[in-house]
Amino acid sequence: MALNKYMHPRNIYKTPPDFGKLSLFYPEFAAISKMDITGKVGIDFKDPHSLRVLTKCLLKSDFNLEVDIPADRLVPTLPLRLNYILWIEDLMEVTHRKENIVGLDIGTGACAIYPLLGAVKNKWKFVGTESDAESFTKAEENVQRNNLQELIKLTKNSTKCIISHLFTYDDKEQFDFCMCNPPFYSNLQELCESRSPARLPPKNGFTGSPQELITEGGELEFCRQLIRESKQYRDNILIFTTMVGHKYNLSVLLQDLKSEGISHTHAEFCQGRVTRWGLAWTYQQYDLYELVPPRGKPRKKHKPTIFLLPELTSCEGSVEVALSKIKEMLDILCIQHKILDKRGGNITLDIVAKNNTWSNQRRKRRLQNRTETVAKVPKLHIEQESTIPNPLNNQVDGESKLEVSEASKSLNIDNITNQSEISESKQDTSSVNSANKTEPLVHAFLKLVKKVDNILLELEFLDGCAGKEGLHQIAQYIKNNWK
Repeated sequence: MALNKYMHPRNIYKTPPDFGKLSLFYPEFAAISKMDITGKVGIDFKDPHSLRVLTKCLLKSDFNLEVDIPADRLVPTLPLRLNYILWIEDLMEVTHRKENIVGLDIGTGACAIYPLLGAVKNKWKFVGTESDAESFTKAEENVQRNNLQELIKLTKNSTKCIISHLFTYDDKEQFDFCMCNPPFYSNLQELCESRSPARLPPKNGFTGSPQELITEGGELEFCRQLIRESKQYRDNILIFTTMVGHKYNLSVLLQDLKSEGISHTHAEFCQGRVTRWGLAWTYQQYDLYELVPPRGKPRKKHKPTIFLLPELTSCEGSVEVALSKIKEMLDILCIQHKILDKRGGNITLDIVAKNNTWSNQRRKRRLQNRTETVAKVPKLHIEQESTIPNPLNNQVDGESKLEVSEASKSLNIDNITNQSEISESKQDTSSVNSANKTEPLVHAFLKLVKKVDNILLELEFLDGCAGKEGLHQIAQYIKNNWK
């Protein structure tokens, strides 16, 4: 499902751009667009070149910005970037900052998209930092191309710090806010496996260089470092903000800020099939949570189900052995799973069940046993005996005939029972499976937590048409089969 209706209320892209008009005014866009049989103009969103052309044309038509986006660099998703800028506007509004606003863009990128948008839209001044030499050069060219040198100043960051280098020579420098779009991944494998199996693939093609997408420790460690550095410069920057690409990381960062008593809030940025989150915190006398409440789709918070896993003889309190056992069960149930986080004695998985494979386990075992029993009955032998002429047949007493008749009835009853149970089992699974072909039955977080010599299993329901009851059934299956 497209999430455009959850965009920021002031985002101009809540109404999709008119590609027909763009193709009339911009020959470069006309070259990559095509018209279908209904007369609708569209582009190939999987093609990086088409995305670059679209972004360039939208920046020109909607903001009068001339921008060059290198082929080997990230193509900024304009609706998402605008969502972030609009949220910063909301934050500035509650702090009553309306004039001479100065922002800090951490990792401005080759396009310098945030300083450009903030400067032309709100006349904000910006300092943009960049560690990649090629991106820094391209960003400077884009600033000069739009004659915005008076509002935007770019600086190289050759250190491993995020903001500390800015205050080396002038510790009195002041910013109203900082913003950041950090690399989301810690390595190439995490990048390739990042998307939850419960969600549809993104509509847009993949763009970006490794230095724009990957950082040591991933975005969680990057954001935690920014929080650590922010404590030292709490009076130099009024409000600290960053974008977060993974929902699980957001929950961890929120807990970090809460545990330290730091005033904070967050927002959800929705566009297309992509969701990102904005996180803001301050050390000033602002209650950000009250002034700018978390904005996004309303979701009900589900209390996690927690229980103690029985001790395995081979486990010896090892969370890795427990994980191996859990993954084995999930594979048996054909439940998709992906490790989200491994830290200390905790392991978190994202699990998605698309079919009910866990219900009626006792009935299925009984059915299997009966099937095996029926298969062992020497039915053919009985039929052969009944067809061979035997002079003693006439002497068979009524009791023997009755036994054969009762055995035959028993087999028939078993067959009828088996067919009935098969039918019931099919009805149990198909009733929910057919409820929604696209929505999973159960989507949840599964967490293994090491507590002294015990291992706790924590299950948190996220969504799915089977509801929390479906997750409880999975939990019961795990408990019943934990041997």
